Order: sequence, then C-alpha cells, then structure tokens
Amino acid sequence: MSPAAIAPSASLTGPVALPAILRECSAKLCPQSRGRKRVAVESEFRQVAVGKFIFRVKVDALYTDEGLWLAPQPSVGTVRVGLSDYRQQSSGDAAFVELPVVGQALRSGDDLANVETVKVDLTVAAPFAADVIAVNEMLADAPELINQDPYGAGWLVELKPTVWPAPGLLAADAYLAVMTAQAEEASQ
Repeated sequence: MSPAAIAPSASLTGPVALPAILRECSAKLCPQSRGRKRVAVESEFRQVAVGKFIFRVKVDALYTDEGLWLAPQPSVGTVRVGLSDYRQQSSGDAAFVELPVVGQALRSGDDLANVETVKVDLTVAAPFAADVIAVNEMLADAPELINQDPYGAGWLVELKPTVWPAPGLLAADAYLAVMTAQAEEASQ
C-alpha cells in the first residue's frame, strides 16, 4: 500500500496510522512485496525473508558456513555455541538432543552434538578444537528450546578453544549473505 493510498478518514487516527504501517512493513516481509526477499536491520538482529520464511542473524555473534553461531566470552576465554535460526528452522522441530560430556576434549570436526528432529537426524561438528566447559542441561527435558530461542535458551555447549580466534569464522553480515544464498537454493 503506497502512502498515497492512505487517505485521511474518520477510521484512521491521523498521523499515527501511517507510521505504524511503515514500521510493520520495514520489520518483516510486506504483503505488498509479493514474496521478494527483504532484509531488515534491527539493533540486535539482521533478518531476511526468503519465500514465506523469516530468518534472523544475531549481530554480535560469529558464524560457521554450516549454521553454527558462536558467542565469545572474552572475560573467561570461552565460546558459547548453538544452531543459527536458519539451521534450526531448516532442520525441523527438535525432539531429542545428545551433547558431549563436560571436560571432553574435541578436535575440529568431531561430533559436538546430535539433534534429532522431525525432519532429520543432525550431527553437529565441532567448529574448532576445544574442551567442553558446559552443556545446556535444559535441552534434555526441553529440546524445543533450540527452535523457540536459538540464540538464547537454546544454546548447545560452551567451549574453551585451543586456539582463538578460530580460522574461517564469519561476521554476522557475511553469514547473512551465505545463509540467504543457502535458503534461496533450498527453496527452489
């Protein structure tokens, strides 16, 4: 709907109605965009719509091409790891999660987690060599947290990297481009 199509009337509340419509369309895929991709910029997240799906990328995290997010905790030298919004949405609803044991040493590529979903059984590889410092024990009883809050309560593990920064990690905007290409390819 163009601004010219919104004429003042008794049913609209004057200047409040137009900004509400503009805010709504700038934060998500507008019905008027006819399914085209639209990227929105928010303070904490970037998001992109591909087809009928909206995928969010947390700005202050790092990412792997495989769809893991990494949140470095510099004060303690650890990195919290989870599935990106795109990875969890494309994998389906989590039904069971198997995590490593605290204290386990992992090499890059070792199994970090196994996530059983309604669509696939997903084996998540360790993005770098590290020791497992903590696991998200809430996932044992509530694996759906991975889908409900992938960047918060749905985290998988906390690792102490052998070497940091690890090679090959992507900043949020770079991952957004990679993830968008993956999502567009999967939707065809």
